Amino acid sequence: MKAVTVDIIRELDRKTIEEHGVPGEVLMERAGIGIARHIIEWLETIDSHASRAVILAGKGNNGGDAYVVARCLYESTDLDIVILAACPVEELEGEALIHATKTLEETPIKVTEQFEPEMFKLGDIVVDGLLGTGIKGSPRTPYANWIKMVNKLNLPVVSLDIPSGMNGDDGSGDNCIKADLTITIGLPKTGIVADRAIEQCGQLRFVDIGIPVSYVEAVDAGFEAEFDIDARQFLSRRPSSCHKNSIGRVLIIGGSTAYPGAPLLAAKSALRGGAGLVTLAIPEQIDYSYSDCHALIIKKITDNGNGIFCEESIDEISDLINEHDVIVVGPGISTQRCLIKFMAFVCTTDKTLVIDADALNIIAEVPNIYQEKNSNILTPHPGEMQRLMRAFDLDEMLGTSRLEQAAALAVAIDSTIVLKGARTVVASPDERYSINSSGSPALATAGSGDCLAGLLGACLLNQEDCFDAVKAAVFIHGLAGELSHCGMRGLIADDLPELIPAAMRKISPFA
Repeated sequence: MKAVTVDIIRELDRKTIEEHGVPGEVLMERAGIGIARHIIEWLETIDSHASRAVILAGKGNNGGDAYVVARCLYESTDLDIVILAACPVEELEGEALIHATKTLEETPIKVTEQFEPEMFKLGDIVVDGLLGTGIKGSPRTPYANWIKMVNKLNLPVVSLDIPSGMNGDDGSGDNCIKADLTITIGLPKTGIVADRAIEQCGQLRFVDIGIPVSYVEAVDAGFEAEFDIDARQFLSRRPSSCHKNSIGRVLIIGGSTAYPGAPLLAAKSALRGGAGLVTLAIPEQIDYSYSDCHALIIKKITDNGNGIFCEESIDEISDLINEHDVIVVGPGISTQRCLIKFMAFVCTTDKTLVIDADALNIIAEVPNIYQEKNSNILTPHPGEMQRLMRAFDLDEMLGTSRLEQAAALAVAIDSTIVLKGARTVVASPDERYSINSSGSPALATAGSGDCLAGLLGACLLNQEDCFDAVKAAVFIHGLAGELSHCGMRGLIADDLPELIPAAMRKISPFA
């Protein structure tokens, strides 16, 4: 969906109320109910650490949303509810006054000019409804002090629409709430997916409040932000008559004696991502007798006894490429010089090609072997991205934002770029750009990118336009990381393939 500026979302809200005839009170109710649902779902991941919700309610519409959330949490959970308000209810205006009055009937509101540590306790979650998108510049007293206090508490924090104190357009803010979850309303704001906002926003969720599609389609936006509602459109119903060949075949080319596990992670992820058939092509010296994935077809390729693909591998790889629909090359492949001619050949394929890991480093070292093609997908992490940009004479872009870097490289080599990391960027050569909203620090583990490469292979099957498929794959991968039963620290890449189907089923009933 489109990521928009504060002025655009404000105008869309106005038109929805004045022209489409939806009262502002109803929009606020929808926002608060949707936010509460996300909070309740999120609480399942920290249930043993949450016994009370402390709602921080400001004076504006953000505070109004907070009152609705407080009422919904009171009605739908066993949490104790405490509301700390920036002003008495009678000083509120409009929709915020209406909803605060309703909330007052069920939950007492404490007006305070100063937050004190003793107001909070272990087991609290803090719901930040202090300041919304209307803030200009740094927060003033008392909000500035409240924000600093909340950030010192070391308690889970949920921000409504945007972390209080943050600039909604660019994500800046020298004093803003550090949230673990930010639930954006109506449309995502450009600021919450900006590079500088990653540490402040935490995980992202979206609430649709019913802004008419025609209004959204009429506004200009520089890029998109991918949420579950977008990925759901990709995960549509499969034909009941489908079979493995109609679904499609993925070939994973990877591995070396130094890195035998990486391509196996990619292959398992392609299978769990829904590919009809997956073949793993590996150098013949690699022993995969330990693999427990019996659905995987393993082909050992001539490697001259070195455990690395080489020029002598080309004939066998050529036959396999011809038998498959999407090719993934790179996981664990290494960067030995004997791979250059091999990679040069793979780059000549007219099949959809996902290029990952050391295959990218080989191209960066010898860029003339790369064959530009708009069905190619390159998946660099930041270090690989720097090497590719230098290789393709884009040094002047190295100091720019991740979005600008991915956009420049996509156009320069006529290929789709997946710049991995927190808020992964997808950029197509026809100048469409998207920033992913899913993911968590759990994915900061070796092999996570190999799993994404394989999942991309599966999602790209039977797709004429790869942009939507790539965005969806990146979102699914990020959501799989969020679903980890191991929390933020214990996930390993071996867990990810099993989480991919769960992520897809969470997004769509047809997964």
